[in-house]
Amino acid sequence: MNKPGLRKIVLLHGHPDPDRARLGYALADAYERGARSAGHELHRVDIADLDIGFVRSKRQWDEELPAPEIRALRERVEASDHLAVFFPLWLGTMPAYCKAFWEQLLRTGAPQNGSATAPSILRGKSARIVVTMGMPAFFFRWYFGGHGVRSFERGVLKIMGASPVKTTLLGSVEGRGEAGYRRWIAEMNELGERCN
Repeated sequence: MNKPGLRKIVLLHGHPDPDRARLGYALADAYERGARSAGHELHRVDIADLDIGFVRSKRQWDEELPAPEIRALRERVEASDHLAVFFPLWLGTMPAYCKAFWEQLLRTGAPQNGSATAPSILRGKSARIVVTMGMPAFFFRWYFGGHGVRSFERGVLKIMGASPVKTTLLGSVEGRGEAGYRRWIAEMNELGERCN
């Protein structure tokens, strides 16, 4: 059992590229360091390391069990207090491989007690979404209404019971100077410490 104030965190890093030089890895690393330094229990998953596969039919969604490593991760998520979700914005939303991961994680698989609907594994958990993007974050919010991120926040996390869900949008990543990158790393470290 965790000490008072300490939480169980699952960090899901959703960049499909396994190249650890990507900014998303550095941000997730900083969050992880902050959380561990504060004494939180953290389990990290980099989806680039997984062989996920795509759900291609309703029958597969309802009847086939996900791979054993996805089922084990589902149990970790169910036992956690907080989710930290990192991904880059691609074509206005999360990369397809990242979405495929969520489809595998949240689908029921074989019917339970005669029903294909299982209790939500996200109920009662808080969440932090961190999204990197090439365009300025204010433009994504203003012109696009943040749609690709809001649909994940509301249509996946909140509808399945996660609350509160907070979002950090980090824009203009390629034009950011070294000082700007350091500020983002420090911000992620602090969010990890506070499990926020």
